[in-house]
Amino acid sequence: MSTSTKSLSARYIAVRYKVTQNTARLFMHKVREAMESSGKYPMDGTVHVDEFVLGGVEQGKIGRSYDTKKKNAVTAVQLTKEGRVMRVYTMGIEDFSARSLESIFVNHISKSAKITTDKLLNPSRGGKDIKP
Repeated sequence: MSTSTKSLSARYIAVRYKVTQNTARLFMHKVREAMESSGKYPMDGTVHVDEFVLGGVEQGKIGRSYDTKKKNAVTAVQLTKEGRVMRVYTMGIEDFSARSLESIFVNHISKSAKITTDKLLNPSRGGKDIKP
C-alpha cells in the first residue's frame, strides 16, 4: 500500500489476495493506522539514530557535498531488550545540522529513550548534544 502511486481499493485487495472485501477493508485500516502511529507513540527504550546520504556516486563529487542531487536522511531504530529491531522511522532532512536532525528527536522519540548515535551526532566527538 505504501509503495503504490495510486490508492488501492478494498475490492482490489480482496481479489488480489483472495479474501473477502470486509477482511481487505479491515486489513487496510490496520495498515494505515500502523503507518501513522509513529507520531502518536514515540519510540522509547533503546533507540539508535543515524544519518546517511541516499544516491549513487556522482562524477566529481566526494562525500557529503552540498551541491549534489543526493538526498540526506536520518533514521531512528527502536530495539527490543534482546537487541532486535522493533520499529524504524526514516525521514528526509535538508542538511546535517542540529536543527535539521532535531525534528526526529522531538517528534518521534520519547524523552525517556536511551539514544545511541554514531560519532557525527556524538557530543564527545564534536557533535551537538541533542536531547529529545
